[in-house]
Amino acid sequence: MPERNRPLVFVSGPYSAPSEPEEQVNIRRAVDVGRAVFQKGYYPIVPHLLVREYYIHGDSGLFGYESLMQYTLAILARCDAVLLYGHSPGADRECRAAEELGKPAYFDIDQLPDLSDQEGPGADSGTEGRAGGSN
Repeated sequence: MPERNRPLVFVSGPYSAPSEPEEQVNIRRAVDVGRAVFQKGYYPIVPHLLVREYYIHGDSGLFGYESLMQYTLAILARCDAVLLYGHSPGADRECRAAEELGKPAYFDIDQLPDLSDQEGPGADSGTEGRAGGSN
């Protein structure tokens, strides 16, 4: 599949933890899931990596939890699907938002269809049902 045609999959799972080492484990797990998503032919969007510095260094008014949730929900709205690999209040909220937006939600990497061997324009599912030929 041409790189530009890869669908975007939002990787959703726990971020916050009682301690910094546990939080690092959560981030590492999200990155590992993102790698698996990429290997299946998608571009992973791993919000854990996008909010990390803001969450640590930001103040609670500008970059607090709710502000960052709104940020990740805005990104999720632009994705094609969500993969929820673990539960937390934020991840469950992201999953509900995906469902409200009509986006497919997967709960295991094995549920995500494998697109890695598809090639050529229109290889992704986003072209189904389009009328007419190529421009």
